[in-house]
Formats: sequence, C-alpha cells, structure tokens
Amino acid sequence: MIPEPERRIQVSSREVSLRTLRSVKEMSQLVELQRVIWGYGQPDRDFPYPARALFAVAESGGHVAGAFVNQIAVGFSVAWMGIDPLLQKPYLHSQIMGVLEEYRDLGIGFHLKVYQRDFALQAALDLIKWTFDPMYSSNANLNIRKLGALIQNYQPHYYGDVQSHFSRGLATDRVWAHWYIASQRVRQRLANPPSLLEQKPPLVQVTPLAQDEKGRKSLLDPLLGCSERELLVEIPDNFAAICVENQSLAKDWQAKIGKIFHHYLSQGYLTTDFLMVGEPPRSTFYLLTRDPLDQVLSVSSHE
Repeated sequence: MIPEPERRIQVSSREVSLRTLRSVKEMSQLVELQRVIWGYGQPDRDFPYPARALFAVAESGGHVAGAFVNQIAVGFSVAWMGIDPLLQKPYLHSQIMGVLEEYRDLGIGFHLKVYQRDFALQAALDLIKWTFDPMYSSNANLNIRKLGALIQNYQPHYYGDVQSHFSRGLATDRVWAHWYIASQRVRQRLANPPSLLEQKPPLVQVTPLAQDEKGRKSLLDPLLGCSERELLVEIPDNFAAICVENQSLAKDWQAKIGKIFHHYLSQGYLTTDFLMVGEPPRSTFYLLTRDPLDQVLSVSSHE
C-alpha cells in the first residue's frame, strides 16, 4: 500500500507535519513519547510498545503516523488490521494515540485521526474501532462529538491493571468507539462538528445528582428502567480533578456510569452524541438513542 503523503496543517500559529513512519529509527521517537505521555518504561509503570514492534505493525499493513513541530515528534497514532468478530469483516484497529501535554487542545489528535481515516479509506475499509475511557470528557468530545464515532458496547476492567500516569488506581473500564468512516454522519461531522449548547435538551436524564457544600457532584442510584427514545447520561467535566481530590468519589462515579452503559447498550441503545452545555465548568452529557444504526449513520447530529 502506498503510504499517505506528508500533510501540513496550521494549528494555533504552529505548522504541524503529519507523516507515515516506516523505519525503526523513526519508531524510536515514539518510544520516548510513550514515556513522557503515559510514563511507560519508568519505574512502577507498564512497558512501552518497542520500536521494533511498531516497525512490524507498519511493515505488515498497519499504520504508524507521527505529528511533528519543527521536526520534533509531538504526537503519534498506531493502528493495525483486524477482523470484527461479530461482523466478520476487516476493519482498522486503532490501538494507541497520544499528544504531548503542551500540544493538547490544539486539534492535533483530531488531525491524526483524520489522517488515519484517509489511510483506512485507501485500504478499502469503512470501519475503524478503538477503546477509550468514557469518564473523560476530552475523550468523548473528540471521539463522539467531533469525529462522529458511536459507542455500541462497554467492557469493564478491559485491560486489567495498567500502570500509567492516567490509571490512578482505577479499573480499566472502556467503551468501544465504532467509527463508520464512509458514512454521511462522519463526513458531515468532520466538515462541521455540532456547536456547543447553551441549554440542556429537555430529555430524560438517567444520572440523578447530589451536590455537597463544596460544589462537588456525586451520582445517586442511576435510573435503569427508562425506555424513552433518547436519554442523557451526565459525566463530570473534570474527572481527572476528582481522581486527585477524592478517589473514592471517582470510583463511585466510574462504577455507576459503567452500570448505565452496560444496561442500556445491552438493551439496544447507541451512544450517538456528546453534549457540552454552558460555559466552563460545563455540564457534559452522553446522548443515548434507540434509533437503528443505519438511521443514525445517515444523519450528522442530534435534531
């Protein structure tokens, strides 16, 4: 397969170069990025993906891409070919993507995913899948709201015990993002992501909340008996801060949100949007719908 050509983008007055990596020497830069971003390879942390393994991924039909500023690697993504066990069709499995902290919130992650999509389309694939932690609003904002991926299933403690800068002693609960890259929904999302909302839509919210004297929100028993066409699931906009300040509260949030995803996704709901409401600190919600998959993929946003 012909590698994707180098692409130059302008983000916040910086020129970022995206390119496909092909040599072990190039892959060695990504080992250092894993150390800085996740702490992999440091004492009491998991091991990084070795340069030779990443080289093997690229050589065997996968996709390894880097984002560079002034020839210095600031982000990367790694994906390989897979077979969807339910659909029994090939797809691109996106395993890892990261951006250095000082370069986050510039849209580099978004452009790395679009670059990955172009690779998959060239390979005649129409689906990319990956896992992410549903408790972090930044993950959901990129994956669901901007890219237009869907959540169709939830996996508790999927990776077992992982030691990284972000694990914080919590279970590795994950949802699967299904990105139908050739759909009308995705094409329109990439061209024009939905705007932020001033008010929460008048929909049933399955996450009743309480608030303490310090303004910290906690999740009461979730509502698991709803059957409306659309439901809202609120998560904290600042889950990382909760993990630092009150780990027991973070674990409680994670466990209850996990129950919600497990219940409603098994009942046929899809997670089709991520809503960000108001000014920071915002209220943030997943939107679940019972609409059929083909109908969801034919439109761009919640109407």
